[in-house]
Amino acid sequence: MRHLIIIIFLLIIPGLLFAEESAYVFVVDGNLYPLYGYKIVPTHKDNLYITKIAPIKKWIASVKSQLIVARDGYVYPVKDSIIVDKAKGIAVLLVDFYGRKSLYFNPEENLTDRDISVLIENKQSVIAKVNKIFSSELKKFGINQGRKIYSSSDYNALAEYYENSGQWDKAISVYEKLLKEDPKNQKIIKKIGILYYQISDFKKAREYLLMLPANEEVIAKVAGIYIIEKNFEGALKVINNSGLNSPYLHYLKGIIYYLSDKKNDAYKEVSILLNMDNRLAQNLRDLLK
Repeated sequence: MRHLIIIIFLLIIPGLLFAEESAYVFVVDGNLYPLYGYKIVPTHKDNLYITKIAPIKKWIASVKSQLIVARDGYVYPVKDSIIVDKAKGIAVLLVDFYGRKSLYFNPEENLTDRDISVLIENKQSVIAKVNKIFSSELKKFGINQGRKIYSSSDYNALAEYYENSGQWDKAISVYEKLLKEDPKNQKIIKKIGILYYQISDFKKAREYLLMLPANEEVIAKVAGIYIIEKNFEGALKVINNSGLNSPYLHYLKGIIYYLSDKKNDAYKEVSILLNMDNRLAQNLRDLLK
């Protein structure tokens, strides 16, 4: 019994140690067929990985090939690679979030080398070397005052990666960091507002959307949040206070009056719309029947 427990322990522990290291680099040919595959080690930054030099050498030697990183069901093209410890044969890879595609093969079935012990043992020293000796790479890697951070472009890529993969809480966190650097960036403000809406934090969504200029799209989104909350007076107030007089906002007011059982007021919006947009007038009239 004791020997059985020891065997089970020895089988489980390696899996626990390397469970988070499920990242790979592959050399693929012109048809994206995997030629050589190597296990690699993620770092504390989602776009930076530690690898042996071997896959880079294979890539250089293989005609019309490219390097890709495979992780969590996706592949990412490698946009840069740097040798950080030639004696130990260690390099780092920087991936391109914008080039992400769904994983189309099983990495474990195509591996040339699974051994990442040297990478694990040197992980911290490799990061330290990246921070210390690559002065020419500061902008690329976003290194500042001896501490590795993301550059603005890396933050944008990371935020979009989280946004597109449905990790909206993480995307919000990154976008909010970007907003601190550029507080008047309307594109980022809008993204944060919409992401808060998607996670159903309507109060925060409204807060950010109201930071934007009062155009039809913004007012309609804010009014829509009030409608979801069944705060029809709030929805009407934000439209009336906007000073805008567009057909769509009159149509939206008609819907709000309809939802709040004020059909007479809703029909008044139909009359206004008849002189502005016949199609919207007819749609609202059909709703009120």
